[in-house]
Amino acid sequence: MFLAFWGVAVGVFVFSGWYAWFSWHRYEQNSQFHLKLESDMIAQVIQRLLDDQASSLQFLGLQLQRADALHHPRRAQSLLLDYQKALPEIASAYLIAPSGQVIASTAVPTGEPLPDFRNDPAIWPDFQTVLQMRGMRIDHPILEPLMDHWIIRLSHTVFSPAGKPLFVVTTPLRLGDIEDFLRLLPLHPGTAVGLIWSNQYIEGRWPVPQGNLAGMLAHPPLTGALLQALQSNSHARQGYYAGFVTVGRTYRFGAFTRLSPYPLTAFVSIPRSQWLAAWWRQQVEIPLLFLIIVLGLGVVAYRRIVFLDRRWSEQREAFERTLTTQATHDALTGLPNRDGLRLVFDQALARAERQERLLAVGFLDLDAFKPVNDTYGHAIGDESLKEMSRRLQEAVRRTDTVARLGGDEFVLLLEGLRSMDEVDQILARLQTAIAQPFLIQGKEISLQASLGLTIYPFDEAADADLLLRHADQAMYAAKARPGRTSEGWAQLYHPDLGTVTMGDEVLRQDFLQALVAGAVTLRYQPLVALTTGRVAGLEALTRWHREGREISPDQFLPSLGMRERLALGHFVLQTGLRQLAQWQETGLDLFLSVNVTPEELDSPGFADTIFDILAAYPGIPPESLVLEVLEIGEILEQEVALGHLQRLRSASVKIALDDVGSAYASLLRLKNLPIDEIKIDQGFIRELPNKPQDLIFVESLINLGLGMNVIITVEGVETEAHIALLREMEVDYLQGYAIARPLEAEAVADFVHAFVLGTGDADTPLLALYQHLGWVHAAEESAMHHGVTSMRIWLPVRSPPGCTPMRRNCPG
Repeated sequence: MFLAFWGVAVGVFVFSGWYAWFSWHRYEQNSQFHLKLESDMIAQVIQRLLDDQASSLQFLGLQLQRADALHHPRRAQSLLLDYQKALPEIASAYLIAPSGQVIASTAVPTGEPLPDFRNDPAIWPDFQTVLQMRGMRIDHPILEPLMDHWIIRLSHTVFSPAGKPLFVVTTPLRLGDIEDFLRLLPLHPGTAVGLIWSNQYIEGRWPVPQGNLAGMLAHPPLTGALLQALQSNSHARQGYYAGFVTVGRTYRFGAFTRLSPYPLTAFVSIPRSQWLAAWWRQQVEIPLLFLIIVLGLGVVAYRRIVFLDRRWSEQREAFERTLTTQATHDALTGLPNRDGLRLVFDQALARAERQERLLAVGFLDLDAFKPVNDTYGHAIGDESLKEMSRRLQEAVRRTDTVARLGGDEFVLLLEGLRSMDEVDQILARLQTAIAQPFLIQGKEISLQASLGLTIYPFDEAADADLLLRHADQAMYAAKARPGRTSEGWAQLYHPDLGTVTMGDEVLRQDFLQALVAGAVTLRYQPLVALTTGRVAGLEALTRWHREGREISPDQFLPSLGMRERLALGHFVLQTGLRQLAQWQETGLDLFLSVNVTPEELDSPGFADTIFDILAAYPGIPPESLVLEVLEIGEILEQEVALGHLQRLRSASVKIALDDVGSAYASLLRLKNLPIDEIKIDQGFIRELPNKPQDLIFVESLINLGLGMNVIITVEGVETEAHIALLREMEVDYLQGYAIARPLEAEAVADFVHAFVLGTGDADTPLLALYQHLGWVHAAEESAMHHGVTSMRIWLPVRSPPGCTPMRRNCPG
């Protein structure tokens, strides 16, 4: 009986809830349908009005053109007056020269001076836009000073057969007339109707909130539910919205309809309170009676079930956390144990490879800790280990890991390191923390430690176990060092485990020796010109052959100081230009790109050094050398660096800005830099065939480069799909593994003679879409050029080959 009772009660509750949900959605759908129907009706009426205005403006423009209105203002004035008499809804009419000077106006009495829009900052920017538009332009509402009315300005530009703007005809519509039209619509009480311009400004609304038309029209761009719906449905002709509306400051339900091709949207809305009241009256009263019957019993049952379930879940989660903690953490100190370290270690290695940062692995062992246990007892020894754990954690960074393997052995994982200087800073904090006496249960204890350290990826070890063994070997080497000083408590791993410590700058000294010994060499990656499909230039890339491995600059450059970087820059320039001279003697006409570090740009004699090296090779023209500026954002404000760039550029040496798009500051200052070329960062190219947002960003960068009239090079071209897609864009050079990996100097000549760029993989879906958009844009431009104000386009299955948004060679 008890179960049956609860079964019936739950059944009634479920039925009531289902009925309320069903009635809500059915009522909402009906409301949406009626609101959309009303908005569509308003949109059609307004659109017919605007189409008539567009046609009349076009006809007026033809009359003014035939009357040579610019040179005969009286004829223009007469035609404008006749036009205004024929269309009573027009408040006035203007004839404006491309310079912004008003030639004739029905709003200005005869004999009075006519305004010049160049002197009006509120009108002049929009007027310049109008000069470039075909068809009728509709502006947002403004207060017309000559008429003291809120108006919507309608403008039409008349062009010469050569496409040059001759003059602009402008007629304002009074907002009061639109308000009168909206007020006469047969709408339900509480309904609001109106127009929005370009998804931002109110063009007209009825009823006007608090009767304040000026306050509504001067309102800043909309930010409420209607604007959000328009933005999220940017391509939909109709839509529905619900939420807070800034005009009137109420929560409303509504529908909108866009007026194509005009930047206007008609909307109709009702208050949420009115909508809810109607729904409640019509749909909710009956199921509410059933819901009240079972509500009391349902609440009691629900609370009981939730309470039991929550307690069981908390107990289960606590038990799982306890088991996990016991399995992966040390019971005494709470630090990760060997199993926990394994989990963290694998993730740290993956992050180091992905981020191309250094990972320092430290093995720390307390010196002579056994006598502490023997002298003071294990309880004090355990407290000492817990205090040591706390100090180690405080000395390292939050992103670092401290683990205890057992006994008095600890492991440190120092992640995300950019240079060895950061390692030195952490070691100094660790040494200070360990050197402080330990006060345990009233007894002062002094402890010392030995630390072995190995650095990935300088260490050849390919897995966590081997890195840990190397750090362990270095730790024993530190312990075995005779007469060890405070600076010698840490030992850096080295295959022969000599006497190298962190303070000796082994890496930097090894690099300088490698430059002299010839262990640092150059590789050359080809740059292919899209216009010819042949190799046009090469980028010089550094490689360091160290301990049987070839290391790229990303792995050792962050650890080099200014002296080493300047030496590297001089070596690359000298070696690269010498090789370029040899290639040119064999008939290869190529340019050479060389990376320049901020330290070189900041050096007072940098430009003179370039000129001296070029002077040693008189057969190399200066324009064959391209200097790629790295990290330009950090030195933009330095006069020395900018002076170098300007001097070099004036001497015909080319300046390229590398990794464009990866730094916001560089984009902001790009137009002010003395550069001849931009190289788009390869991070935006890797996923280009599959990510439309990357395509949009790359196209914007290319347009920016085209506007600056600079050479555009794209890095990171790794697939045939990249080649096919970039062929459709107006770029100059391609560079990446799809063309060639960096070559040794001896292989360059044969590669240059044999290489011809292919067409790439043309089956990329994004490529088809890109070509298709180009066809549509071209069709629209052709229609506008022939004076078609409205049209319907039947879209083809595929666009003509080579037809893209950035190429204007599509058949129209």
